Amino acid sequence: MSAITAADIAAARAQGDLAALLLMASGQPVTSAPKQHAKAVTPLVPRSRPGAWPDGSRSPGLTPDVAAHLHQLWPDRYPAPGGAQ
Repeated sequence: MSAITAADIAAARAQGDLAALLLMASGQPVTSAPKQHAKAVTPLVPRSRPGAWPDGSRSPGLTPDVAAHLHQLWPDRYPAPGGAQ
């Protein structure tokens, strides 16, 4: 193929393979990739999540004994319980 004409481009657009035409014109191999279709929109359905806080509030945090244990393990990550170092 030496030159691409306007008729070639119009025909390729009508068939939906303009990329294949350009690849062939540049001398690159054309691989047949499946055409991508738009996904069907599904309505959002609220689902319960085990362990989630359903009312939008936050977790109350660590208990004091867990906070003290984590501070002993990783003092640079977890502050001392009560704010004292």
